Amino acid sequence: MEKGISLYPGLGMKREELLHRVEAAAAKGLDRIFLSLHIPETDGDQFESDLSALLDEAQAHGLAVVGDLVPGRKIPDALTHLRLDDGFTADDICAFGKRHPQKTLILNASTVTEPFLQSLLAAGVDLSRVEALHNFYPRPHTGLSADFLARQNACCHHYGIRTGAFVRSFGHCRGPLFKGLPTLERHRTLDFSLALQHLRLLGTDAFYIGDDGAAEEELDALAKLDDVLTLTLVTEKITALHEKLAACTFTLRPDEAEEVLRAQNSRVLFKGMDIPPFTMKYRPQGTVTLDNRLAGRYAGEVELTLTDLPADSSVNVMGRVRADERFLLGLMRGGQRFRFSIVTNAALTGTMK
Repeated sequence: MEKGISLYPGLGMKREELLHRVEAAAAKGLDRIFLSLHIPETDGDQFESDLSALLDEAQAHGLAVVGDLVPGRKIPDALTHLRLDDGFTADDICAFGKRHPQKTLILNASTVTEPFLQSLLAAGVDLSRVEALHNFYPRPHTGLSADFLARQNACCHHYGIRTGAFVRSFGHCRGPLFKGLPTLERHRTLDFSLALQHLRLLGTDAFYIGDDGAAEEELDALAKLDDVLTLTLVTEKITALHEKLAACTFTLRPDEAEEVLRAQNSRVLFKGMDIPPFTMKYRPQGTVTLDNRLAGRYAGEVELTLTDLPADSSVNVMGRVRADERFLLGLMRGGQRFRFSIVTNAALTGTMK
């Protein structure tokens, strides 16, 4: 899983700030910088004067640098990854690979098609050296849909190509529109951490902050992102069973049920614990449940409801996934690892009402 920030020399940020942001990204454990070499609003003189210093700083901290290229633009030697945007043919990309054998080639994941990938193979491109990165969309209402991104990711993965995408920052947004630089339109207003988890469930492999003014808490959230989905469980009060839930990492069963998500390892994790019946009540979509001792050998099974279900005396209701996270449940597939962060209703000031 690769993680990076974006920087735009020539768009008004002082060189000292550019270099500081490279240093800060490295200190958080991020491993990539994204640069665009063809933004129309760029001040050409400032760009050239700051680019070399920025690349030196990235190299000093061991960060890979992704350069967004267009045909005819000179390629700085310090770029480690070349994103070949519109205008590059399969033969062009093959030639690039031969001229730059140590660099990774990156396709535009938002526009690539299966016929084009087939043409790359026919041209002799080594797809093991190829990645794909989606566009970001400065203009509101023009970002991609989640379904389209998932299909594009699946197409690339079929050919062994890893994909990346952007989330916006809610700190300083890049001009000229200052409306954020997300790949998905939904993420223009979605919580930053939730947007990252959404992209992960859609099959994204690399994550970039599109805007150049990310706040420290956003860098922290990106640095902490991993393959385990974190769901917020909202409850009336936190009991010893809730604390046990929070201490465990669960894995979904590979045989996907229609009405619930089932944790395959939960009964083992709760083995030996007496789970008395309590809070048997209606289970609306997004409810987190724990089978009690009345369930017999199913005692300890953890489930999340995908639809509304009636009360069951053998099933304890532990709480409900936070409202703005519930859409993620339908994207979870067998083998997905997840954990709970548990809060009370009072702490969320009525979010779950």
